[in-house]
Amino acid sequence: MDTTDEVKISKIIEDLKKQLLHLVKNKGLQDEAVIELSQKLDKYIVLAQRNMKKYSRR
Repeated sequence: MDTTDEVKISKIIEDLKKQLLHLVKNKGLQDEAVIELSQKLDKYIVLAQRNMKKYSRR
């Protein structure tokens, strides 16, 4: 994965965080849409962490 992909993932994470905060304010923590978006954000965070770990080994 190159730097362009890392930037894209970071942008996606930031966008999802903003969406999630907005959704939580409007629907609360228990809403199904909030949970689904949170899980989607989690997947991108894990992907970013794996990439950081992979590059730190080099």
